[in-house]
Amino acid sequence: MGQTLLVVAALIATVTFSAAFTMPGGFNNNTGPGQGLALLDSNRHLKWFIVSDTIAMTCSITAACLLFWGAVISRESYVYYFITATVLTYIALQSTPIALMTAIEAVLPNEHYIIVVAEVIGGAFSISTFLLLIQLLQMFSILEAARFWVSYMICKLKSKITK
Repeated sequence: MGQTLLVVAALIATVTFSAAFTMPGGFNNNTGPGQGLALLDSNRHLKWFIVSDTIAMTCSITAACLLFWGAVISRESYVYYFITATVLTYIALQSTPIALMTAIEAVLPNEHYIIVVAEVIGGAFSISTFLLLIQLLQMFSILEAARFWVSYMICKLKSKITK
């Protein structure tokens, strides 16, 4: 399960990293003071694209690092790293369609039909992944999560005391 999550986090990081450098609308190629700047730099949808893309990339890279780190550090605390990486990957997974929708709105501001279709598809994706998350959470009971958290904190406290 951890390997699959690592692949998903790495793919999201790759896609969002490349999306940041292929800016929607392109760059100014004219020689002068604005050379290299985004053509749509004053568009509010482009700014939201940058924010959501950055959130997705940061969360997915952090999730991948946590999975590596958790596997190397210790076996008993790996579940903690896995759960944290799962939450971060879910946030990245939700931020990616937001980036796509805001990029479409930035590039095609007068194409209302395309914007509505993109928003419907993005909303359907968000709802379906949320329903999937709820099904995954139903597999774990609150009591099991609390028991794990308490045992993890006790292990951490014991390791601090012995040092």
